Amino acid sequence: MAKDVEIRKQREKEQVQFIRPFCFICEEEAGVITLKLEMPGVNKDQLDIDVDGNELHVTGKRAGSGSEGKYLIRERRLGTYHQAYTLDETIDRSRIEASLDGGVLTLNLHRKESEKPRKISIKSG
Repeated sequence: MAKDVEIRKQREKEQVQFIRPFCFICEEEAGVITLKLEMPGVNKDQLDIDVDGNELHVTGKRAGSGSEGKYLIRERRLGTYHQAYTLDETIDRSRIEASLDGGVLTLNLHRKESEKPRKISIKSG
């Protein structure tokens, strides 16, 4: 029994624990889906955004503050942010834009031109 507990503890240490960033997704303008992810303490150099097939992966790392002392209280989590999204066929993968401002990562996902809503004009008789 004790050996099983030790093995489980070792496996838990080996597994990477990701921080899942808070986010919201909306369509702010026709044909553009906006994702906003809260990633405080992460700068541009610590971010990776990748598209692999239908998967959009966002990864960022927040390092420690460099304090050598023993924490009495630490409310801010340190570690690696990671979130993955499945993209459908309407998203133009070549037109994904990213910006980082004040700890908020904004991704603009543009729909393919053929998928954007369009107005149909009505002709008279």
